[in-house]
Amino acid sequence: MSTPSKLKYGFAALLVFAGGLVIASNLWKSSLKVRRVFVEGNRIVEAAEILQLVKIPKEAQLHEIDLMGVRKNVLSHYFIKEAIVERDPPATVRITVTERVPLAIVNAEQMLYLDEDGVVLPHSISKELFDLPVLSGLPAGSSPKPGMTLQNQDIQEALQILATSKLVNNELYHFISEVRLRNGGDIVLYAAEGGVPIIFGRGEIASKLVRLEAFWNEVVRRQGSELLQYVDLRFEDQVVVRWNQKKG
Repeated sequence: MSTPSKLKYGFAALLVFAGGLVIASNLWKSSLKVRRVFVEGNRIVEAAEILQLVKIPKEAQLHEIDLMGVRKNVLSHYFIKEAIVERDPPATVRITVTERVPLAIVNAEQMLYLDEDGVVLPHSISKELFDLPVLSGLPAGSSPKPGMTLQNQDIQEALQILATSKLVNNELYHFISEVRLRNGGDIVLYAAEGGVPIIFGRGEIASKLVRLEAFWNEVVRRQGSELLQYVDLRFEDQVVVRWNQKKG
């Protein structure tokens, strides 16, 4: 057999082999059905809540799943900030979520949460949600609703204070029981210990929080918060205080 004939038959055999692979691949894909939807990354939202949003038909073929559609459905949950949806052959759809984590409680017409971006979240019963500081003194006329983003400058700075306190020390975050806004004026914190008012002012958030933590640990816990009238952090590199009675 001549060389051209060999090449011709070889090429034909290669085409038949490739076609066989395509058919086999299609048959293999059609045999893959979704048997399991796996959710990970969630702590606040129960997996069952997320699965209710997925809406994958029973016995659906894995390769036919609309991944972007599933992602859109999952993102409709107020507490889900981001979601990655992937096929995991032979029979699993894997959903990895990033949640919005409440940073403060807002008492409006109903109890609501705010995350660090100022996104309003509905009340949720979860073992992960407890001991959150209250954000009070919201601007007049503001009516927070789930899904809204509150972009008021006072609110954003208050949330930055709370987020930074978590970074400095998680205990410091839980030390703050309330953040009170004053219509563009000085922000005031209230300590969980004795409800002592702390005039925080505006700006220089990290340095003020570090000073507050050091002062409270080194002085107040030794002398007693019940004798402390207020703390003022508005002055550079110092903590100004007033005691309820003269200290000996």
